Amino acid sequence: MTAMAPFFRMINGLEGFEMVCFWLAAFVGFFLIGFLLDYLMGRQGFGPYVNSGLAIVGVFCGLYARYNYFLPYVRYEPYLSFALLFAAPVVLIVILSFTRTRVFSR
Repeated sequence: MTAMAPFFRMINGLEGFEMVCFWLAAFVGFFLIGFLLDYLMGRQGFGPYVNSGLAIVGVFCGLYARYNYFLPYVRYEPYLSFALLFAAPVVLIVILSFTRTRVFSR
């Protein structure tokens, strides 16, 4: 987890109102993502709360993969980080919903 030290330093550097705003925005944002995914996936989804939890897991997996397995290209740094932050939760939820409907429905 030493590779994610820049992210953790940024989080730990927040104080007072900034920290409250960050965590409140993250909480509301992930629940919004969960409800949006539940609406889009319908019966194939896991429900809004589980989708929110999976989105959180996916974001941290994307950050972990970004800081441990991708070299830091200075020119493409923000693009790579944003791509992995959005791609990892989507891939995780799609694979799990496919597994739920195809494997466990038999």
